[in-house]
Amino acid sequence: MIDIIYSPTWFYGKDIVFDIINVFVLFLIVFFVRKYYKLAEKKNYLYLAISFFMVGVSFLFKIMMNFTIYYHILETRDFGIVTFTYHTMRSSDTLFFVGFLLYRLLTLCGLYLLYLAYERQPPAMVIFTIYLMSVLTYFSQSAYHIFHLTSLFLMILIVWQQYRIYRRNNYSSTKLLMLSFSILIISQVLFIFMQVERLLYAIAEIIQLAGYLLLLATFLRVLRHDKKKVKS
Repeated sequence: MIDIIYSPTWFYGKDIVFDIINVFVLFLIVFFVRKYYKLAEKKNYLYLAISFFMVGVSFLFKIMMNFTIYYHILETRDFGIVTFTYHTMRSSDTLFFVGFLLYRLLTLCGLYLLYLAYERQPPAMVIFTIYLMSVLTYFSQSAYHIFHLTSLFLMILIVWQQYRIYRRNNYSSTKLLMLSFSILIISQVLFIFMQVERLLYAIAEIIQLAGYLLLLATFLRVLRHDKKKVKS
């Protein structure tokens, strides 16, 4: 099996640390959103909790993938900007393949569900869209840019939703949500072009972490405000 590593050599393994922090941040968001869903009983909070949980779990599979890549390497050879890593065929290859698909599928489904939290669609359309994302994930295994393009598109839709909400309520918290996902959009753009320059992968990981940290801070602010409203 041949895997392609786009990370610069000095960043090997550090992306695992970044993703562990991402998981922790996302699960914290899930915890607080679920807590205040019980308090405020807003259905969109439930969608948010499930969507962020799916994205958090997807990062767990990405971490598993990276461990497979970084710690089961037998031979590496550099060809310009890309490092081809050769593995012997073993049971871990199946684990890598499953983790690879689940990471991408859960990420896309989580982002789509986040979009549905504010833009309801008929059940048939939801099922059909998830089917298309599953097919896209399976048949674009080597085309990493298709996954990141799809993630980028979904995030743009989410930002557009937040922009429309912001125009109605003019809340600063909505503006922060827009900013958080805009930062995540920048990370996806960099991921798309990481084959051109490996440094972009490291920069994208850092920006992505910053986006999720801002999301956590924003949700804490929003949910704290909603808690005060409920109590009053």
